[in-house]
Amino acid sequence: MKYKSIIKKLSFLFVSIIFVTSFISCDEVESLPDESDIVISEITGTWVVDMIYDGDPAGTNTISIYNTAANDANLMWLDDQEHSWGLKAKVPLNLEALTFGGTDLEELYYDVTVTITEGQIVKGGATTPSGDVVDSISFKAEFSDIPGEIWEYSGYKSTAKIDDLP
Repeated sequence: MKYKSIIKKLSFLFVSIIFVTSFISCDEVESLPDESDIVISEITGTWVVDMIYDGDPAGTNTISIYNTAANDANLMWLDDQEHSWGLKAKVPLNLEALTFGGTDLEELYYDVTVTITEGQIVKGGATTPSGDVVDSISFKAEFSDIPGEIWEYSGYKSTAKIDDLP
């Protein structure tokens, strides 16, 4: 009886040691996305844009462009991360022509719709404040909750240099 108790305790101890060392012995591997798998990688990233609202300057901020979960070459996420009026929409894209836009797109921050027009990216079309030649972007947005009032965005792809950030 005494030996069964000792064997049982040793069994639990042995299983516990194996269990703990299985966690400790695992190599930590950092998971980084492979940009070569993103079909729209040439346009994804952060963009610094000047905004004009209904003809008046509305400041400078950043927007992000990233791929959809389906990694579709014909759609992209356009996201201002609520830096201005609030724009997060999945926008149709013509990757070959580097143009984008759509009508009555679902805007996810404020549950309205947005129409994106004249969306265009120009390779090497801008010079940053630090002097780098980068891609330029421009588009117009009209939100369903402020019909007839147009947001205009124009700017350049961010280099992440301090002088180039808003």
